[in-house]
Amino acid sequence: MHHEHGGNIYKYSNNNLIDFSANINPYGIPSNVKQAMHDAIDLCIHYPEPNADRLKHALAEKYNLKPENFFCSNGAAEIFYRLVNVIKPKSAIITAPTFSEYEQALLSVNCEIKHHFLLKENDFSLTNSILSDLDDNIDICILCNPNNPTGKTINTNLMNKIIKKCDENSIYLIIDECFLDFIDNEKELSVLNNKSNNLIIVKAFTKMYALAGVRLGFCISHNVDLINKLSYFGQPWNTSVIAQQAGLAALKLTDYPKKIAQNIKVLRDILYLELKKLNLTVFYGEANYLLFYTFDFKLHEKLLKYNILIRNCENYIGLNKGYYRVAVRTEEENNKLIKAIKEVLKN
Repeated sequence: MHHEHGGNIYKYSNNNLIDFSANINPYGIPSNVKQAMHDAIDLCIHYPEPNADRLKHALAEKYNLKPENFFCSNGAAEIFYRLVNVIKPKSAIITAPTFSEYEQALLSVNCEIKHHFLLKENDFSLTNSILSDLDDNIDICILCNPNNPTGKTINTNLMNKIIKKCDENSIYLIIDECFLDFIDNEKELSVLNNKSNNLIIVKAFTKMYALAGVRLGFCISHNVDLINKLSYFGQPWNTSVIAQQAGLAALKLTDYPKKIAQNIKVLRDILYLELKKLNLTVFYGEANYLLFYTFDFKLHEKLLKYNILIRNCENYIGLNKGYYRVAVRTEEENNKLIKAIKEVLKN
């Protein structure tokens, strides 16, 4: 299966393309973060702070933890590759469909992968059936909350059962919370307060602060030994001067994520209803994107004529032709998307 992500605007020469294929905050980089990156240019004659210590201290303050609970990375994706090199799992459980880099990271260490398929009849939600897969033959489980590309969150009660089962069977549990910032009740859904030594939480500045090209992620764990080992599996200076300064500036915007999440929720719910009016099979998600199905298998190609790029999801394990994901963008851009899809389907 072809390994590809959304957001590859470089394939197209069209400068007017509206990118619905990458799930990024449509309001762009906050002005103070832009200024911090601009101001950091002169610092680029120096090496970055080796372990991003100031950024780790700022993160510790935000999440009420200690700096030693954090590891900063070149985007969230880097963490998965470092983690599998530290843990060296022989067998893993991941859901399908989900973010493909989990699988790629696991394959890089020759790990055997078992897919737990999320079913269309369950709206692609994770159910209690995952618990029976978490036996003592499994070394690692990676879950995305909310899941990409479905936008479905994991029920808090089920999440607690998963953590308990992983603890009982000494399974490392990695929870990718990169899109949780876009959800109103993110504090209730996050597993940040769980102190399990087997638990690793992955987050990023990519989505909420529109810093996809800067590459800045981090992980959190109470397993300080594991956090320390992550430094040894990969290059030093993995977060640039500009990335670190961007992160520090972003963390000063304490109310920003909540405001954006509220705006996105309103826009998402309108977009969901408008897509449904077009007789598409739309799966309601809680993040800043929506998954839908149509019998028009060439929709993504046809929309390019309208300067619109959407994510063709046929290369996700667990999905096939006709599945598409669209990011929630501004009201004006969402209206252009709806109008374009309507015209394509009419023709």
